[in-house]
Amino acid sequence: MKNPSHLPLVGALGLALLAFSPLAAQAAGYRFGTQSAAAEGSANSNGAEALDASTIFANPAGLTRLSGIRFSGVLDYVEPKVRFTDAGSYITSPESGLQPRATSQPGAVQSPAGPAYVPHFYASYQLNERMVAGFGTFVPWGAKLSYDDNWGGRYNIQKVVLKSIAFNPNLAFKVTDELSLAGGLVVQYMEGEIKRAVPYATAYTLGLQAAARQAAAAGAHALALELQQQAAQIFGNPAFDGSVAVDGKDWGFGYNLALLWEPVKDRTRIGLSYRSSVKQRLTGNGDWTQPANLPAAVLAAITAAPYDGQGKLDHNDSGASVSVRTPESLSTHIYQQVTPTIALMADATWMRQSRLEQLRIDFDSSTPDSISPEHWKDTLRLSLGANWKVHKDLTLRAGVAREKSPVPTSTRSPVLPDAHRNWTTLGANFIVGAHTTLDFAVGLIDVKDAAMDITDDAEGETPCNCSKARVRGNYQSKASFFGLQLNHKF
Repeated sequence: MKNPSHLPLVGALGLALLAFSPLAAQAAGYRFGTQSAAAEGSANSNGAEALDASTIFANPAGLTRLSGIRFSGVLDYVEPKVRFTDAGSYITSPESGLQPRATSQPGAVQSPAGPAYVPHFYASYQLNERMVAGFGTFVPWGAKLSYDDNWGGRYNIQKVVLKSIAFNPNLAFKVTDELSLAGGLVVQYMEGEIKRAVPYATAYTLGLQAAARQAAAAGAHALALELQQQAAQIFGNPAFDGSVAVDGKDWGFGYNLALLWEPVKDRTRIGLSYRSSVKQRLTGNGDWTQPANLPAAVLAAITAAPYDGQGKLDHNDSGASVSVRTPESLSTHIYQQVTPTIALMADATWMRQSRLEQLRIDFDSSTPDSISPEHWKDTLRLSLGANWKVHKDLTLRAGVAREKSPVPTSTRSPVLPDAHRNWTTLGANFIVGAHTTLDFAVGLIDVKDAAMDITDDAEGETPCNCSKARVRGNYQSKASFFGLQLNHKF
């Protein structure tokens, strides 16, 4: 068998980001998108409002506006709707000389997304008149996506899951009556898993073709023809599909800085907030499964070690790891009390997503790295919102936002079918007791239709663990969400 390195490993994006997917409908890239129901109601434009302990995420310098001991508990429910319509996906094998074989019928539909519940918690403690400590626990990144096992892009992805949690202690200090500064440490845990199909029929086909050439050289032309015909029948046959599943986890560390300036007391506030990137190396296992009907000779070549670039793939279970660096972000926001009952808010958040050029899975075995090209771009989200105090115990909120996707059309993959999105949100804050308030938020996120046409070929790098499968189609995505937040002062 020649050049069996065409077989896929696992897309590095899947393990590292495992991202979006269902929760991709929530925010651009692989960020979860919101960590506060109070913020959701105004489309995340309220970074300078600093009304409760959840300001720790948007702008922790706002903690100096909070007295006593505060607590905010948040529960988000996200229901994404992701629909993929196949436009004729297929698998190729240039080494075999055979025609491409379809992996799906044009028009076939997949709905890989499902709902998710995501909690966040915040607390603050006033140390003295000028200093306040805060602690936040929130979900910064996350995804959950599951395609049918036999869908057209199965050699790119079948299942992907990402879980993360960040612990973020902060200290805010009131430098003057108008200016507050804050800084904090981010301790982040991330774990993920991914599964994809492996087309062992291609290796079987190449082996049969090699045997046919040997038979022809020996003068057994009838046998050579029979082997060639068998190879043509086997290529692209999903009955010879195997799979690879990869998992990984790691802890990482970062920091955040913020300032809040109030040039006009109780009327105008301007904020600036920065969150650093977090470097992590997700380390776990790569587990290979070969089909039971694979001939012993093909199985032996696939699992032989070390990988020699000719016929040995070393598709054996081993450790696996991938490095990932989450993007840093910089936000500017403003809060303006226009009348005693109406306030306007705005936020602009930039994220350095362009760090993500390429992701690479390193296996402890001798098999080559798995390479996923990304070539992401920096993103910008613009949000506008308003508060209207219609009653002493009731404030209504509304907001709109426009958020760009970091994913270029040329490298959009079924692991991350991301595109530009628009937010429309409504919310409310109820005073339910002397020290207790409730926030509610609902919203719709409309995602631009996203065409996808990508080949699993590691951008031509050799040797590669790639299937040479091409998945083509179009994504139609949207999401609705509901947020509930309890705020209490002790």
